[in-house]
Amino acid sequence: MGVTERVTLKDWLRQSHTTKEYQSLFMVMDMTMHYIHNQGYGVLPKRGRDGYPELDTSRILVVTGENPQVIFLDIDTIEPSYQKQLVRDNIYSNAYTAIKAYSNFDEELNHKFLKENFREFELFLPEEDVPYYRGIIERDASVYYAEYTQKRIEKQVEKEGGTLQGFGNTLSKSTDIGKAIASQYGQLDSNNTAAFVHLYIFPAVILALSLLIPLIAWVFALLER
Repeated sequence: MGVTERVTLKDWLRQSHTTKEYQSLFMVMDMTMHYIHNQGYGVLPKRGRDGYPELDTSRILVVTGENPQVIFLDIDTIEPSYQKQLVRDNIYSNAYTAIKAYSNFDEELNHKFLKENFREFELFLPEEDVPYYRGIIERDASVYYAEYTQKRIEKQVEKEGGTLQGFGNTLSKSTDIGKAIASQYGQLDSNNTAAFVHLYIFPAVILALSLLIPLIAWVFALLER
């Protein structure tokens, strides 16, 4: 088992990481935000110099290890009139943080500059994630990264002539990430813990599989013979 360490996201981002490690972390952040939103809470953002929402990376903890966790220190209930906007702000802030991380941009990145010059940043992003981040930054889309990843893999598998049916039982057993998030934030609404583990662990497993698409297609081809 790997050594578990608790550091701020700010310090974690200062370290060197692989693309897979970045993808895994931002997936867990996205899933955690989604869970928090479903309980009627949100992550309170700070505002950049140009007024856009940003995550305070010094107020977010990363628990490293085999199943990394993310702990948001600034969460609060959402006023119904602000709920939709705060969810959008959280999704945008996560994408903005990811783009800065992938491009190794330590200084403040002007949000309007990023939007107008997104194509220049595409070179640093995982190719399969470019459409997602483009939608968030250029078109102000409000889509969770986990949902995008699941849909992308489903389309890719269908294109290869396969199907995800038959793998459901195997995937549903991999609930460590889901259990960790539900345990950390279970006090928000313990009644929804089981539902969260069932509904939102699948995209996290799909993320790992997405890095092995050619192998998946080959496996499906063998199964269909």
